[in-house]
Amino acid sequence: GMTAFWGSIWAVLDGTGVLGNFAGDHGAWLLDETTRSQYSLQGLLYSGFFGGDESLRLVAIAAVWTGLITTAANRVGETTGLGKMKSSEAAVLLATEPLFAALFASFLVGETLGLEDMLGGALIVTACVTTSLKPQDVLNFFGVEDEDE
Repeated sequence: GMTAFWGSIWAVLDGTGVLGNFAGDHGAWLLDETTRSQYSLQGLLYSGFFGGDESLRLVAIAAVWTGLITTAANRVGETTGLGKMKSSEAAVLLATEPLFAALFASFLVGETLGLEDMLGGALIVTACVTTSLKPQDVLNFFGVEDEDE
């Protein structure tokens, strides 16, 4: 949180030359068209949106999309949603996340699932089903006598 914030402030101040020649002989690198996109995300965004370079603009848009939509908005939505669920339901949902990622990759992108993938998915489903059962039911299924009785 705060480390990233102050790191960003430092990068902008250093990149605009406010800190003097602190970074060596590259003073005000954020304002120099030839070097700014090589140094930081801030430089990429500045070059992409205000520098007139169409190829950097597409990269900057992709970086903003990835940062804001697929990372930040996803984290806020997931945290809010999971906070409204019972912990046992949230645990099952989080445990099946890799399973759904593999299935979506298979259906949407055409990735092939190997034997290990299928076995891993079966183990995830088995673990979720097992955790939803009462302990006595699992013991009875495997024919184990309960020592407490």
